Amino acid sequence: MKKIFVMFVLLMAYGCNNEEMNTPTAPVDDTFEPAQATLLSTGVMMGNAHTVSGTATAYDNGGSKTIVLDPFSTQNGPDLKVYLSTDPNATDYINLGPLKSTMGKQSYPVAGMPDLTAYRFVLIWCEQFSVLFGKAELQ
Repeated sequence: MKKIFVMFVLLMAYGCNNEEMNTPTAPVDDTFEPAQATLLSTGVMMGNAHTVSGTATAYDNGGSKTIVLDPFSTQNGPDLKVYLSTDPNATDYINLGPLKSTMGKQSYPVAGMPDLTAYRFVLIWCEQFSVLFGKAELQ
């Protein structure tokens, strides 16, 4: 029974590595202009079981919030999404959409008016396997 559990945990932790990678890899450079917005918080991206690096920043631009990953890079995966979450386990989260690319400046509008003091984690999440690739805690 213990061997089955260990195999299950390993499959979940590394499942995203074995599937077809479908996140674009060409660098992106979104047109979001931080000089036109108010900086709310920022955090350093850290990989979990995968290589992720860069910075996540939350901005307010005339009442609408945007999460910007810049600079940013990650290992590829089959179903990578950007989440704004209350914790690093994606217990309560807002799906900001598919990751635009494995590298480059990318921005994600935040729908509604969530309290960013509660939703303080930006996650790169493999939705297909429920695997955390990387996270940043906004402070």
